[in-house]
Amino acid sequence: MTALENASTTAAAPAPRAGAASRMRLWRSAAARWRRPDVALPAVAFLLLAPLYAALSVTGHYQGRTSGFDLGIFVQQISSYAAGRAPTSDLLGTGWNTLGDHFSPITVLLAPLYALAPAPETLLVAQAVLFAVGVVPLTRWAYRDLGVVPALVVAVGYGLSWGLQSALNFDFHEIAFAVPLLAFAMSALGQGWWRAAAAWTLPLVWVKEDMGLTVVVVGALIALWTTGRTRLLGVATAAWGAAWTVLAVTVVVPALSPDDAYGQGSKLPPLTEGIAETTHGLVSGDSRAATILLLLAITGFAALRSPLTLVAVPTVAWRFLSDNTNFWKPIFHYNAVLMPILFAALIDALVRGRTRGELSPRAERIVLAVVAAVALIALPFQPLARLASADGWRVDPRIETVREVGADIPRDARVSASNDLVPHLVATHPTTVFPQRPSDSTTPDWILVDQANPPGWPQNAEGDRRAVSAALADGYRVVDDVNGILVLRR
Repeated sequence: MTALENASTTAAAPAPRAGAASRMRLWRSAAARWRRPDVALPAVAFLLLAPLYAALSVTGHYQGRTSGFDLGIFVQQISSYAAGRAPTSDLLGTGWNTLGDHFSPITVLLAPLYALAPAPETLLVAQAVLFAVGVVPLTRWAYRDLGVVPALVVAVGYGLSWGLQSALNFDFHEIAFAVPLLAFAMSALGQGWWRAAAAWTLPLVWVKEDMGLTVVVVGALIALWTTGRTRLLGVATAAWGAAWTVLAVTVVVPALSPDDAYGQGSKLPPLTEGIAETTHGLVSGDSRAATILLLLAITGFAALRSPLTLVAVPTVAWRFLSDNTNFWKPIFHYNAVLMPILFAALIDALVRGRTRGELSPRAERIVLAVVAAVALIALPFQPLARLASADGWRVDPRIETVREVGADIPRDARVSASNDLVPHLVATHPTTVFPQRPSDSTTPDWILVDQANPPGWPQNAEGDRRAVSAALADGYRVVDDVNGILVLRR
């Protein structure tokens, strides 16, 4: 090696050491950032809640708690997207476009994930993660403006809230996307980050047709609380929400619906009649009154002190005005979208109480104690409590049987199955519900009936027996009957 080459090599040698030092500084900077309480606390909350939620949903799936309506429908919808087709579901009706039932195009975002792991569990885990993401902005805001104890209470209250647990206990739904979007939007709105609030709110119109009304309220609040160009942003946000709701309900859904109509609209009576019935129900104490009480109790009724609670009004209104009593109840998935709104309202109420001197430290401590107490006292009666026992982790023998039978059925064979058995067949076979509905014009090759625990829909146990008798008379034969699962083949 020449002297010149040796000198060049020697001069260049420190460069790798400098690069290593730079990378070390970056690692230390990142580690220091993660150690900050406003980052670490939300991150830990998320990392605890996501697997907990996923365990609840997936174990429930293996215990036969999921159903064709609605998990099976979403599996067929998202598998269509993953295959590059329009979203269809034979469970709704032969060849039905799901956008003709509800306007929920945002579920296409799960198509790549489903293509990698084509199973119902993929959707259940995705929903669990999306729900858990909601704790991040809420907890971070609470820590920054209130401190560590209020942030911990918010994390516990939101994480154990009955609205999220009920949704996790009942299949997958498109509102899984609304929960984190609303958590970020409401946190930004409460902190006066107007552009961020609008940005997080705008995609809600693609979650479901009614969410456009929520966007209208957020936009109206931005316009009310600001001036100048920011006020115009609020007006534009509200107009965006209203336009998409009208477009979805009057154009998109009817155009893709088999009967050229927005079918969900039939569940809403005339407005004056709905208001009268809702008022009577709240006064008389029907399930709507119970739902309102539970919604307010999770924040120690403090959410009523915040105008952010107004964002919950559209969702509560359309549900209570409907003549479908299932919408009124504190069960299923209908209350999940209200959880981030109400906990954002709780944080806002406490911040306002401090800054305006309207809430004494003692009163604040009482509110936080009530929020924590409600979450913890209710926990033994909530779905998550199942995970504390061995039975909560067992697999139902019926489901094992269905999965074994499904593995022996050719993948292209059409299957009709009881509603609670559908989710265990729908990812691998063209599947419809048994007894067949009028909108189903297919002829199944196989029929699986849950005789041990009839789901009671689309018909009751007697209806199931009549349908089985009709199938036997039509040429089907019994090929298996084990663990209460009757298997027929054409």
